[in-house]
Amino acid sequence: MLFNGEVAIITGAAQGIGQAIANEFINEGARVAIFDINDKKGKALEDTLSTNSEKAKYFHCDVSKVSEIETAVDLVAKTFGTVNILVNNAGILHSTKLEDITEEEWDRMMAINLKSVFFMSQKVLPFFKENGTGRIVNISSLAGRMGGYANGLGYSATKAGIIGLTYGLARRLAGFNVNVNAVAPGTTETDILKAFTPEKIQELRESVPIKRLGKPEDIANLVVFLASFKANFITGAVVDINGGMFTG
Repeated sequence: MLFNGEVAIITGAAQGIGQAIANEFINEGARVAIFDINDKKGKALEDTLSTNSEKAKYFHCDVSKVSEIETAVDLVAKTFGTVNILVNNAGILHSTKLEDITEEEWDRMMAINLKSVFFMSQKVLPFFKENGTGRIVNISSLAGRMGGYANGLGYSATKAGIIGLTYGLARRLAGFNVNVNAVAPGTTETDILKAFTPEKIQELRESVPIKRLGKPEDIANLVVFLASFKANFITGAVVDINGGMFTG
Protein backbone atom coordinates (compact mmCIF):
# COMPACT_ATOMS: atom_id res chain seq x y z
CA MET A 1 0.00 0.00 0.00
CA LEU A 2 1.07 3.57 -0.67
CA PHE A 3 -0.20 5.02 2.63
CA ASN A 4 -0.22 4.16 6.31
CA GLY A 5 -3.24 6.00 7.67
CA GLU A 6 -2.40 9.44 6.24
CA VAL A 7 -5.36 11.82 6.18
CA ALA A 8 -6.47 13.13 2.78
CA ILE A 9 -9.03 15.89 2.32
CA ILE A 10 -10.79 15.63 -1.04
CA THR A 11 -13.09 18.45 -2.09
CA GLY A 12 -16.08 17.66 -4.27
CA ALA A 13 -15.67 14.02 -3.27
CA ALA A 14 -19.29 12.86 -3.16
CA GLN A 15 -19.42 11.84 -6.81
CA GLY A 16 -17.55 11.61 -10.10
CA ILE A 17 -13.77 12.03 -10.13
CA GLY A 18 -13.73 12.99 -6.45
CA GLN A 19 -15.49 9.78 -5.44
CA ALA A 20 -13.06 7.70 -7.51
CA ILE A 21 -10.14 9.48 -5.83
CA ALA A 22 -11.60 8.80 -2.39
CA ASN A 23 -12.03 5.12 -3.25
CA GLU A 24 -8.44 4.81 -4.42
CA PHE A 25 -7.03 6.54 -1.33
CA ILE A 26 -8.94 4.11 0.89
CA ASN A 27 -7.71 1.17 -1.21
CA GLU A 28 -4.13 2.36 -0.69
CA GLY A 29 -4.40 2.68 3.09
CA ALA A 30 -5.24 6.37 3.64
CA ARG A 31 -8.04 7.90 5.67
CA VAL A 32 -10.35 10.24 3.77
CA ALA A 33 -12.21 13.43 4.63
CA ILE A 34 -15.04 13.86 2.11
CA PHE A 35 -15.83 17.54 1.45
CA ASP A 36 -19.02 18.32 -0.46
CA ILE A 37 -22.36 20.11 -0.26
CA ASN A 38 -24.42 17.07 -1.24
CA ASP A 39 -25.13 15.66 2.20
CA LYS A 40 -27.02 12.61 0.96
CA LYS A 41 -24.28 11.44 -1.41
CA GLY A 42 -21.51 12.47 0.96
CA LYS A 43 -22.91 10.47 3.88
CA ALA A 44 -23.60 7.49 1.61
CA LEU A 45 -19.98 7.51 0.47
CA GLU A 46 -18.79 7.75 4.07
CA ASP A 47 -20.83 4.65 4.92
CA THR A 48 -19.53 2.78 1.87
CA LEU A 49 -15.87 3.58 2.48
CA SER A 50 -15.82 3.17 6.25
CA THR A 51 -17.46 -0.29 6.53
CA ASN A 52 -16.35 -1.47 9.98
CA SER A 53 -13.74 1.19 10.72
CA GLU A 54 -13.39 4.97 10.80
CA LYS A 55 -11.56 5.26 7.49
CA ALA A 56 -13.72 7.98 5.96
CA LYS A 57 -15.92 10.80 7.19
CA TYR A 58 -18.14 13.28 5.42
CA PHE A 59 -17.88 17.01 6.17
CA HIS A 60 -20.38 19.47 4.70
CA CYS A 61 -18.36 22.29 3.15
CA ASP A 62 -19.22 24.92 0.57
CA VAL A 63 -15.70 25.58 -0.70
CA SER A 64 -16.74 28.93 -2.17
CA LYS A 65 -16.96 30.25 1.42
CA VAL A 66 -13.73 30.70 3.36
CA SER A 67 -15.50 30.49 6.72
CA GLU A 68 -16.84 27.03 5.87
CA ILE A 69 -13.42 25.89 4.66
CA GLU A 70 -11.81 26.96 7.93
CA THR A 71 -14.47 25.26 10.04
CA ALA A 72 -14.39 22.01 8.06
CA VAL A 73 -10.57 21.76 8.05
CA ASP A 74 -10.49 22.26 11.82
CA LEU A 75 -13.11 19.52 12.22
CA VAL A 76 -11.00 17.16 10.13
CA ALA A 77 -7.99 17.80 12.36
CA LYS A 78 -10.07 17.20 15.48
CA THR A 79 -11.55 14.01 14.02
CA PHE A 80 -8.43 12.42 12.53
CA GLY A 81 -5.68 14.21 14.44
CA THR A 82 -4.05 15.99 11.49
CA VAL A 83 -4.12 16.65 7.74
CA ASN A 84 -1.46 15.18 5.42
CA ILE A 85 -2.87 15.49 1.90
CA LEU A 86 -5.18 17.90 0.08
CA VAL A 87 -6.85 17.19 -3.24
CA ASN A 88 -8.55 20.27 -4.67
CA ASN A 89 -11.12 18.59 -6.90
CA ALA A 90 -14.35 20.57 -6.39
CA GLY A 91 -15.52 22.30 -9.52
CA ILE A 92 -18.44 23.21 -11.74
CA LEU A 93 -18.66 23.36 -15.52
CA HIS A 94 -20.56 25.67 -17.83
CA SER A 95 -21.03 25.89 -21.57
CA THR A 96 -22.46 29.42 -21.70
CA LYS A 97 -21.57 31.37 -24.82
CA LEU A 98 -19.08 34.21 -24.52
CA GLU A 99 -21.78 36.78 -25.27
CA ASP A 100 -24.15 35.42 -22.61
CA ILE A 101 -21.97 34.94 -19.51
CA THR A 102 -23.26 37.08 -16.63
CA GLU A 103 -21.28 38.61 -13.80
CA GLU A 104 -23.06 36.32 -11.33
CA GLU A 105 -22.17 33.19 -13.30
CA TRP A 106 -18.55 34.32 -13.73
CA ASP A 107 -18.15 35.08 -10.01
CA ARG A 108 -19.66 31.72 -8.98
CA MET A 109 -17.30 29.89 -11.33
CA MET A 110 -14.29 31.72 -9.88
CA ALA A 111 -15.37 31.15 -6.28
CA ILE A 112 -15.94 27.41 -6.56
CA ASN A 113 -13.24 26.45 -9.05
CA LEU A 114 -10.37 28.81 -8.25
CA LYS A 115 -10.77 30.73 -5.00
CA SER A 116 -11.35 27.46 -3.16
CA VAL A 117 -8.00 26.06 -4.31
CA PHE A 118 -6.11 28.95 -2.74
CA PHE A 119 -7.98 29.06 0.55
CA MET A 120 -8.12 25.29 1.01
CA SER A 121 -4.34 25.27 0.56
CA GLN A 122 -3.94 28.17 2.98
CA LYS A 123 -6.00 26.50 5.71
CA VAL A 124 -4.20 23.12 5.58
CA LEU A 125 -0.73 24.67 5.54
CA PRO A 126 -0.37 24.97 9.35
CA PHE A 127 -0.83 21.19 9.65
CA PHE A 128 1.71 20.53 6.92
CA LYS A 129 4.23 22.80 8.65
CA GLU A 130 3.61 21.03 11.95
CA ASN A 131 4.11 17.62 10.32
CA GLY A 132 7.16 18.73 8.36
CA THR A 133 5.63 17.53 5.10
CA GLY A 134 2.48 17.61 2.99
CA ARG A 135 1.01 17.00 -0.44
CA ILE A 136 -1.37 19.09 -2.54
CA VAL A 137 -2.84 17.84 -5.83
CA ASN A 138 -4.98 20.28 -7.80
CA ILE A 139 -7.42 19.18 -10.48
CA SER A 140 -7.06 21.48 -13.49
CA SER A 141 -8.22 20.57 -16.99
CA LEU A 142 -7.24 20.31 -20.62
CA ALA A 143 -9.34 23.48 -20.93
CA GLY A 144 -6.80 25.25 -18.74
CA ARG A 145 -4.07 24.28 -21.19
CA MET A 146 -5.86 25.07 -24.46
CA GLY A 147 -8.81 27.34 -23.71
CA GLY A 148 -11.37 24.56 -24.05
CA TYR A 149 -13.44 23.04 -26.82
CA ALA A 150 -17.09 23.13 -25.77
CA ASN A 151 -16.98 24.68 -22.29
CA GLY A 152 -17.53 28.32 -21.35
CA LEU A 153 -14.57 30.67 -21.00
CA GLY A 154 -15.15 31.10 -17.27
CA TYR A 155 -14.35 27.42 -16.78
CA SER A 156 -11.23 27.65 -18.93
CA ALA A 157 -10.05 30.71 -17.01
CA THR A 158 -10.42 28.99 -13.64
CA LYS A 159 -8.58 25.89 -14.77
CA ALA A 160 -5.74 27.99 -16.21
CA GLY A 161 -5.66 29.87 -12.91
CA ILE A 162 -5.25 26.58 -11.05
CA ILE A 163 -2.13 25.87 -13.09
CA GLY A 164 -0.71 29.26 -12.12
CA LEU A 165 -1.52 28.65 -8.45
CA THR A 166 0.13 25.24 -8.64
CA TYR A 167 3.38 26.74 -9.91
CA GLY A 168 3.32 29.51 -7.30
CA LEU A 169 2.44 27.27 -4.37
CA ALA A 170 5.08 24.71 -5.36
CA ARG A 171 7.81 27.35 -5.27
CA ARG A 172 6.67 28.91 -2.02
CA LEU A 173 6.05 25.68 -0.12
CA ALA A 174 9.03 23.58 -1.24
CA GLY A 175 11.01 24.79 1.76
CA PHE A 176 8.41 23.23 4.05
CA ASN A 177 8.72 19.86 2.27
CA VAL A 178 5.29 20.32 0.71
CA ASN A 179 4.85 19.00 -2.83
CA VAL A 180 2.26 20.73 -5.01
CA ASN A 181 1.23 19.33 -8.38
CA ALA A 182 -1.72 19.50 -10.74
CA VAL A 183 -3.52 17.02 -12.95
CA ALA A 184 -5.09 18.24 -16.21
CA PRO A 185 -7.71 15.73 -17.40
CA GLY A 186 -9.36 15.77 -20.77
CA THR A 187 -13.08 15.12 -21.07
CA THR A 188 -14.04 12.55 -18.45
CA GLU A 189 -17.19 10.46 -18.10
CA THR A 190 -18.93 12.05 -15.11
CA ASP A 191 -22.25 13.79 -14.43
CA ILE A 192 -20.57 17.11 -15.23
CA LEU A 193 -21.05 16.21 -18.91
CA LYS A 194 -24.77 16.91 -18.49
CA ALA A 195 -23.84 20.47 -19.47
CA PHE A 196 -23.27 19.14 -23.01
CA THR A 197 -25.67 17.66 -25.58
CA PRO A 198 -25.31 13.95 -26.51
CA GLU A 199 -24.12 15.08 -29.95
CA LYS A 200 -21.37 17.21 -28.42
CA ILE A 201 -20.27 14.35 -26.15
CA GLN A 202 -20.02 12.01 -29.13
CA GLU A 203 -18.05 14.64 -31.02
CA LEU A 204 -15.63 14.94 -28.11
CA ARG A 205 -15.27 11.16 -27.88
CA GLU A 206 -14.42 10.88 -31.57
CA SER A 207 -11.84 13.65 -31.29
CA VAL A 208 -9.71 11.72 -28.75
CA PRO A 209 -6.81 9.86 -30.39
CA ILE A 210 -7.33 6.86 -28.07
CA LYS A 211 -11.02 6.95 -29.11
CA ARG A 212 -12.57 7.04 -25.66
CA LEU A 213 -13.24 9.56 -22.94
CA GLY A 214 -11.41 9.43 -19.65
CA LYS A 215 -12.78 7.44 -16.73
CA PRO A 216 -12.74 8.75 -13.14
CA GLU A 217 -10.48 5.85 -12.17
CA ASP A 218 -7.88 6.99 -14.70
CA ILE A 219 -7.62 10.32 -12.91
CA ALA A 220 -7.75 8.78 -9.43
CA ASN A 221 -4.77 6.51 -10.08
CA LEU A 222 -2.63 9.49 -11.09
CA VAL A 223 -3.74 11.67 -8.18
CA VAL A 224 -2.97 8.99 -5.59
CA PHE A 225 0.47 8.43 -7.11
CA LEU A 226 1.29 12.16 -6.92
CA ALA A 227 0.19 12.23 -3.28
CA SER A 228 2.36 9.25 -2.36
CA PHE A 229 5.99 8.81 -1.32
CA LYS A 230 6.72 7.54 -4.83
CA ALA A 231 6.37 11.11 -6.12
CA ASN A 232 8.69 12.70 -3.53
CA PHE A 233 10.81 14.50 -6.13
CA ILE A 234 7.90 15.78 -8.21
CA THR A 235 6.63 19.28 -7.45
CA GLY A 236 5.38 22.15 -9.59
CA ALA A 237 4.31 19.72 -12.32
CA VAL A 238 1.13 19.72 -14.38
CA VAL A 239 0.47 16.19 -15.60
CA ASP A 240 -1.76 15.84 -18.65
CA ILE A 241 -4.11 12.86 -18.83
CA ASN A 242 -6.29 13.16 -21.91
CA GLY A 243 -5.86 10.23 -24.28
CA GLY A 244 -3.59 12.20 -26.59
CA MET A 245 -5.74 15.32 -27.03
CA PHE A 246 -2.88 17.55 -25.92
CA THR A 247 0.82 16.76 -26.09
CA GLY A 248 3.86 18.92 -25.67
